[in-house]
Amino acid sequence: MTAKRVFIVLVMAVLAADCSAPVRGAARMPKTQPGFYRMMLGDFEITALNDGVVAYPISRVLPTATADQIKSGLLENGLTDPVGLSYNAFLINTGSKLVLIDTGTGGKLDDEPEFHGAGRLMANLRAAGYRPDEIDEIYITHQGQDHIGGLTIGRERAFPNALIRVPKSEKNMLIFLDSAKAAALLAQAHNVEHAKAWLQFTRDLFDPYIRAGKFQTFDEDVTLTPGFRALGTHGHTLGHTSYVVESQGQTLIVMGDLVLMGALQFSDPSLGSAFDADPKAAAEQRLRVFKMAVDTNSWVAGGHLSFPGIGHVRFKENRYVWSPVNYTIP
Repeated sequence: MTAKRVFIVLVMAVLAADCSAPVRGAARMPKTQPGFYRMMLGDFEITALNDGVVAYPISRVLPTATADQIKSGLLENGLTDPVGLSYNAFLINTGSKLVLIDTGTGGKLDDEPEFHGAGRLMANLRAAGYRPDEIDEIYITHQGQDHIGGLTIGRERAFPNALIRVPKSEKNMLIFLDSAKAAALLAQAHNVEHAKAWLQFTRDLFDPYIRAGKFQTFDEDVTLTPGFRALGTHGHTLGHTSYVVESQGQTLIVMGDLVLMGALQFSDPSLGSAFDADPKAAAEQRLRVFKMAVDTNSWVAGGHLSFPGIGHVRFKENRYVWSPVNYTIP
């Protein structure tokens, strides 16, 4: 065989090998993030559930924060503005009862650009191994739409077997229960259409549970079920309520919306939020819970802390700092 023919044969062999090799496209990117996190608190299983992440400019959330505070807070925490706020809820399995604290948006705010992408709690609940019909009780921290919106799917109960428990002090959320007070609210409202929409929104969420005999209100600072105590932390809203969960000497304080921007509000608890009904009262309760958490070495969970929103508050160099949970496998 001539050298020319040998060359041709070799080239054909290489081409044949190339043709037989599998053709691969670009690597697939799922572009999803796991939305649940699990840890143990004594004998209780705590599952943090994410409903979404919404980006907010710090100056909008904390209008009294100075430019220097914002700059140093961002730098210290490795963040850029706007900052993504997680929307979290917390499921506690006591071994005999499943208690869910808050329910996310239910996707009901998705038409508002700033809430686009929220409404993932139900999918993350299922991904965590639980079904909505397994939830026994739901405790509401306050009237925020991103905390109660997930109660229904359409006009049906999203959690068909759950008892809903709401603090009596959260009167604005419960005003739909009293027709006279609802009429007075509408008569005094600066924006009647907004007031009507709010009344209808809350009525639609709670009515299915009321009709089913699955709705209760409670006085603050009471034991709701073994291991769960309500803690009045008013300020963010009129009746904002936190929950203290205890098992085998370990404690978790589910503090709702006491902290919205952890990058600044831990180091300066006096910074009120633009969403606080009473910023001064909210700041006092924030400081109270921080001190309680430090003094008792309690775990803390926040509705808008970076997911999973669980950690410890420490007091270092004359200020409070956030120490997020270290990843473990229960």
